[in-house]
Amino acid sequence: MRAATSPPASAYAGETIAVGTRHGKADAFAPAFSRWLVAGVMPTTQLDTDSLGTFTRDVPRAGTPEQAATAKARGAALELGTSTGLATEASYAPALGGFGPMVHEELAVFVDLERGIRVRHGIRQYTHVAPARTVRTESEARRYLARAGFPHQAVVARTDTGMQKGIQDAAIIDALLLRGPVELEPDLRAHMNPTRRRVLRRLSWLLAARMRQLCPGCGCPGFGPVGVVRGLRCGACGNATSQVRIDVDGCPACDEQRERRRPQREADPATCDRCNP
Repeated sequence: MRAATSPPASAYAGETIAVGTRHGKADAFAPAFSRWLVAGVMPTTQLDTDSLGTFTRDVPRAGTPEQAATAKARGAALELGTSTGLATEASYAPALGGFGPMVHEELAVFVDLERGIRVRHGIRQYTHVAPARTVRTESEARRYLARAGFPHQAVVARTDTGMQKGIQDAAIIDALLLRGPVELEPDLRAHMNPTRRRVLRRLSWLLAARMRQLCPGCGCPGFGPVGVVRGLRCGACGNATSQVRIDVDGCPACDEQRERRRPQREADPATCDRCNP
Protein backbone atom coordinates (compact mmCIF):
# COMPACT_ATOMS: atom_id res chain seq x y z
CA MET A 1 0.00 0.00 0.00
CA ARG A 2 1.32 3.42 -0.99
CA ALA A 3 1.77 5.79 1.93
CA ALA A 4 -0.35 8.93 1.90
CA THR A 5 1.60 12.00 0.87
CA SER A 6 1.48 15.03 3.14
CA PRO A 7 0.86 18.52 1.72
CA PRO A 8 3.93 20.66 1.09
CA ALA A 9 5.17 22.75 3.99
CA SER A 10 4.41 26.46 3.88
CA ALA A 11 7.16 28.57 2.35
CA TYR A 12 5.94 31.49 4.47
CA ALA A 13 5.81 29.88 7.91
CA GLY A 14 6.65 32.42 10.59
CA GLU A 15 6.55 35.42 8.24
CA THR A 16 4.41 38.54 8.48
CA ILE A 17 2.59 39.51 5.30
CA ALA A 18 1.81 43.20 4.83
CA VAL A 19 -1.75 43.99 3.74
CA GLY A 20 -2.33 47.25 1.88
CA THR A 21 -5.65 48.44 3.27
CA ARG A 22 -7.44 51.25 5.03
CA HIS A 23 -10.62 49.22 5.39
CA GLY A 24 -9.94 46.26 7.67
CA LYS A 25 -9.13 43.65 5.02
CA ALA A 26 -6.32 42.16 7.08
CA ASP A 27 -8.94 40.70 9.45
CA ALA A 28 -10.50 38.79 6.54
CA PHE A 29 -7.18 37.20 5.54
CA ALA A 30 -5.74 36.45 8.98
CA PRO A 31 -7.50 33.10 9.70
CA ALA A 32 -6.72 31.52 6.32
CA PHE A 33 -3.11 32.69 6.26
CA SER A 34 -2.58 31.43 9.80
CA ARG A 35 -4.11 28.04 9.00
CA TRP A 36 -2.60 27.38 5.55
CA LEU A 37 0.64 29.36 5.60
CA VAL A 38 1.40 29.54 9.34
CA ALA A 39 1.93 33.25 8.67
CA GLY A 40 0.67 36.44 10.24
CA VAL A 41 -0.75 39.50 8.53
CA MET A 42 -0.35 43.17 9.36
CA PRO A 43 -2.28 46.10 7.85
CA THR A 44 -0.63 49.27 6.68
CA THR A 45 -1.20 52.55 8.50
CA GLN A 46 0.29 55.13 6.13
CA LEU A 47 -0.36 53.76 2.63
CA ASP A 48 -2.99 55.92 0.88
CA THR A 49 -4.89 53.25 -1.02
CA ASP A 50 -7.62 55.75 -1.94
CA SER A 51 -5.11 57.59 -4.13
CA LEU A 52 -5.45 54.73 -6.66
CA GLY A 53 -9.21 55.17 -7.01
CA THR A 54 -12.43 55.09 -5.01
CA PHE A 55 -15.87 53.55 -5.50
CA THR A 56 -17.45 56.97 -5.00
CA ARG A 57 -15.58 58.31 -8.03
CA ASP A 58 -14.11 61.31 -6.20
CA VAL A 59 -10.73 59.77 -7.11
CA PRO A 60 -10.84 58.04 -10.53
CA ARG A 61 -9.14 54.66 -10.68
CA ALA A 62 -5.74 54.91 -12.31
CA GLY A 63 -5.11 51.81 -14.41
CA THR A 64 -6.72 48.38 -14.17
CA PRO A 65 -7.86 46.67 -10.94
CA GLU A 66 -4.84 44.36 -11.22
CA GLN A 67 -2.45 47.28 -11.55
CA ALA A 68 -4.02 49.02 -8.56
CA ALA A 69 -3.88 45.88 -6.40
CA THR A 70 -0.25 45.27 -7.40
CA ALA A 71 0.73 48.83 -6.50
CA LYS A 72 -0.97 48.52 -3.11
CA ALA A 73 0.65 45.15 -2.38
CA ARG A 74 4.13 46.46 -3.21
CA GLY A 75 3.48 49.65 -1.26
CA ALA A 76 2.38 47.63 1.75
CA ALA A 77 5.56 45.55 1.76
CA LEU A 78 7.71 48.65 1.45
CA GLU A 79 5.89 50.50 4.22
CA LEU A 80 6.16 47.67 6.74
CA GLY A 81 9.59 46.48 5.61
CA THR A 82 8.46 42.94 4.77
CA SER A 83 9.39 40.80 1.80
CA THR A 84 5.73 39.98 1.09
CA GLY A 85 2.68 42.13 0.45
CA LEU A 86 -0.98 41.57 -0.31
CA ALA A 87 -3.81 43.76 -1.57
CA THR A 88 -7.20 43.40 -3.20
CA GLU A 89 -9.31 45.38 -5.60
CA ALA A 90 -13.01 44.99 -6.36
CA SER A 91 -15.09 45.91 -9.38
CA TYR A 92 -18.83 45.81 -9.99
CA ALA A 93 -20.49 45.63 -13.39
CA PRO A 94 -24.08 45.17 -14.57
CA ALA A 95 -25.13 41.64 -15.52
CA LEU A 96 -27.85 40.33 -17.80
CA GLY A 97 -27.89 43.33 -20.09
CA GLY A 98 -28.02 45.83 -17.24
CA PHE A 99 -31.05 44.31 -15.49
CA GLY A 100 -31.09 42.33 -12.25
CA PRO A 101 -27.94 41.46 -10.27
CA MET A 102 -24.45 42.89 -10.57
CA VAL A 103 -21.25 40.95 -11.19
CA HIS A 104 -18.82 41.41 -8.33
CA GLU A 105 -15.21 40.54 -9.10
CA GLU A 106 -12.71 40.52 -6.24
CA LEU A 107 -9.04 40.29 -7.19
CA ALA A 108 -6.15 39.64 -4.80
CA VAL A 109 -2.49 40.18 -5.66
CA PHE A 110 0.30 38.65 -3.57
CA VAL A 111 3.88 39.84 -4.10
CA ASP A 112 7.08 38.23 -2.85
CA LEU A 113 9.88 40.73 -3.35
CA GLU A 114 12.65 38.29 -2.41
CA ARG A 115 11.57 35.66 -4.94
CA GLY A 116 10.54 38.29 -7.47
CA ILE A 117 7.08 36.81 -7.99
CA ARG A 118 3.55 38.12 -8.21
CA VAL A 119 0.46 35.93 -7.88
CA ARG A 120 -3.05 37.07 -8.81
CA HIS A 121 -6.14 35.17 -7.76
CA GLY A 122 -9.71 36.29 -8.20
CA ILE A 123 -13.31 35.19 -7.78
CA ARG A 124 -16.45 36.39 -9.48
CA GLN A 125 -20.06 36.12 -8.36
CA TYR A 126 -23.48 37.68 -8.79
CA THR A 127 -24.59 40.05 -6.06
CA HIS A 128 -27.32 42.56 -5.32
CA VAL A 129 -26.29 46.21 -5.17
CA ALA A 130 -29.02 48.79 -4.73
CA PRO A 131 -28.69 51.43 -7.47
CA ALA A 132 -28.15 55.04 -6.48
CA ARG A 133 -31.35 56.98 -5.86
CA THR A 134 -32.28 60.53 -4.96
CA VAL A 135 -34.68 60.75 -2.01
CA ARG A 136 -36.64 63.78 -0.83
CA THR A 137 -38.58 62.53 2.17
CA GLU A 138 -37.89 60.33 5.17
CA SER A 139 -40.29 57.67 3.89
CA GLU A 140 -38.46 57.52 0.54
CA ALA A 141 -35.17 57.27 2.43
CA ARG A 142 -36.46 54.44 4.64
CA ARG A 143 -37.63 52.42 1.64
CA TYR A 144 -34.25 52.81 -0.05
CA LEU A 145 -32.31 51.92 3.10
CA ALA A 146 -34.36 48.76 3.60
CA ARG A 147 -33.59 47.72 0.03
CA ALA A 148 -29.89 48.42 0.48
CA GLY A 149 -29.55 46.30 3.64
CA PHE A 150 -29.01 49.25 5.98
CA PRO A 151 -27.56 49.64 8.60
CA HIS A 152 -25.23 46.63 8.19
CA GLN A 153 -24.63 47.87 4.66
CA ALA A 154 -23.57 51.49 5.03
CA VAL A 155 -24.51 54.16 2.50
CA VAL A 156 -22.98 57.22 0.90
CA ALA A 157 -24.99 60.45 0.83
CA ARG A 158 -24.49 63.21 -1.73
CA THR A 159 -25.96 66.68 -1.46
CA ASP A 160 -25.37 70.01 -3.17
CA THR A 161 -22.77 70.80 -0.53
CA GLY A 162 -20.74 67.59 -0.58
CA MET A 163 -20.53 63.87 0.11
CA GLN A 164 -20.56 61.81 3.31
CA LYS A 165 -19.41 58.18 3.41
CA GLY A 166 -19.91 55.37 5.90
CA ILE A 167 -23.39 56.35 7.13
CA GLN A 168 -25.00 53.72 9.37
CA ASP A 169 -27.33 56.02 11.32
CA ALA A 170 -30.60 57.05 9.65
CA ALA A 171 -30.71 60.23 11.76
CA ILE A 172 -27.80 61.59 9.71
CA ILE A 173 -29.82 61.20 6.51
CA ASP A 174 -32.88 62.78 8.13
CA ALA A 175 -30.78 65.84 9.04
CA LEU A 176 -29.48 66.11 5.47
CA LEU A 177 -33.02 65.94 4.09
CA LEU A 178 -33.92 69.09 6.01
CA ARG A 179 -31.66 70.99 3.60
CA GLY A 180 -32.86 69.38 0.36
CA PRO A 181 -32.75 66.20 -1.76
CA VAL A 182 -30.13 63.54 -0.96
CA GLU A 183 -28.66 61.02 -3.38
CA LEU A 184 -28.00 57.69 -1.65
CA GLU A 185 -25.88 54.75 -2.79
CA PRO A 186 -24.29 51.73 -1.04
CA ASP A 187 -20.82 52.24 0.44
CA LEU A 188 -18.88 49.43 -1.25
CA ARG A 189 -15.72 49.70 0.84
CA ALA A 190 -14.92 46.43 2.59
CA HIS A 191 -15.44 47.60 6.18
CA MET A 192 -18.86 49.00 5.25
CA ASN A 193 -20.07 46.11 3.07
CA PRO A 194 -20.84 42.76 4.80
CA THR A 195 -21.40 40.95 1.50
CA ARG A 196 -17.97 41.96 0.26
CA ARG A 197 -16.35 40.89 3.54
CA ARG A 198 -17.78 37.39 3.04
CA VAL A 199 -16.30 37.31 -0.46
CA LEU A 200 -12.93 38.43 0.88
CA ARG A 201 -12.92 35.64 3.45
CA ARG A 202 -13.67 33.09 0.74
CA LEU A 203 -10.93 34.53 -1.46
CA SER A 204 -8.47 34.45 1.43
CA TRP A 205 -8.78 30.66 1.77
CA LEU A 206 -8.37 30.14 -1.96
CA LEU A 207 -5.29 32.36 -2.16
CA ALA A 208 -3.69 30.92 0.98
CA ALA A 209 -4.16 27.37 -0.30
CA ARG A 210 -2.62 28.37 -3.63
CA MET A 211 0.42 29.98 -1.99
CA ARG A 212 1.07 26.64 -0.29
CA GLN A 213 1.23 24.84 -3.63
CA LEU A 214 4.79 24.45 -4.93
CA CYS A 215 5.70 24.40 -8.60
CA PRO A 216 6.50 20.81 -9.70
CA GLY A 217 9.29 22.23 -11.84
CA CYS A 218 11.20 24.74 -9.70
CA GLY A 219 9.56 24.46 -6.26
CA CYS A 220 8.37 28.09 -6.13
CA PRO A 221 5.17 28.70 -4.13
CA GLY A 222 2.02 29.99 -5.83
CA PHE A 223 1.46 27.33 -8.48
CA GLY A 224 -2.15 27.61 -9.64
CA PRO A 225 -4.66 28.76 -12.28
CA VAL A 226 -3.23 30.97 -15.02
CA GLY A 227 -5.59 30.34 -17.96
CA VAL A 228 -8.07 28.13 -19.74
CA VAL A 229 -8.44 26.34 -23.08
CA ARG A 230 -11.84 26.73 -24.70
CA GLY A 231 -13.41 24.66 -27.43
CA LEU A 232 -15.61 22.11 -25.62
CA ARG A 233 -17.50 20.20 -28.30
CA CYS A 234 -21.25 20.68 -28.66
CA GLY A 235 -23.23 17.65 -27.51
CA ALA A 236 -25.56 17.89 -30.53
CA CYS A 237 -23.43 18.74 -33.57
CA GLY A 238 -19.84 18.36 -32.35
CA ASN A 239 -18.91 21.95 -33.15
CA ALA A 240 -16.24 23.56 -30.95
CA THR A 241 -17.91 26.08 -28.62
CA SER A 242 -16.58 28.88 -26.44
CA GLN A 243 -17.04 26.73 -23.34
CA VAL A 244 -13.94 25.79 -21.32
CA ARG A 245 -12.59 22.25 -21.68
CA ILE A 246 -9.19 22.56 -19.94
CA ASP A 247 -7.89 24.59 -16.99
CA VAL A 248 -4.21 25.56 -17.06
CA ASP A 249 -2.08 25.88 -13.91
CA GLY A 250 1.21 27.70 -14.01
CA CYS A 251 4.17 28.92 -11.98
CA PRO A 252 4.78 32.61 -11.14
CA ALA A 253 8.56 32.10 -11.44
CA CYS A 254 9.19 29.71 -14.36
CA ASP A 255 7.47 28.46 -17.51
CA GLU A 256 6.12 25.26 -15.94
CA GLN A 257 2.46 24.60 -16.79
CA ARG A 258 0.07 21.70 -16.24
CA GLU A 259 -3.35 21.10 -17.79
CA ARG A 260 -6.45 19.83 -15.97
CA ARG A 261 -9.29 18.57 -18.14
CA ARG A 262 -12.71 19.47 -16.81
CA PRO A 263 -15.11 16.57 -16.13
CA GLN A 264 -17.77 17.87 -18.51
CA ARG A 265 -17.22 16.19 -21.89
CA GLU A 266 -19.92 17.91 -23.97
CA ALA A 267 -21.20 21.47 -24.18
CA ASP A 268 -24.87 22.31 -23.89
CA PRO A 269 -26.22 22.89 -27.44
CA ALA A 270 -27.68 26.17 -26.16
CA THR A 271 -24.09 27.53 -26.05
CA CYS A 272 -23.31 26.43 -29.64
CA ASP A 273 -23.19 29.06 -32.40
CA ARG A 274 -23.91 26.45 -35.08
CA CYS A 275 -27.02 25.13 -33.31
CA ASN A 276 -28.15 28.69 -32.50
CA PRO A 277 -27.32 30.81 -35.55
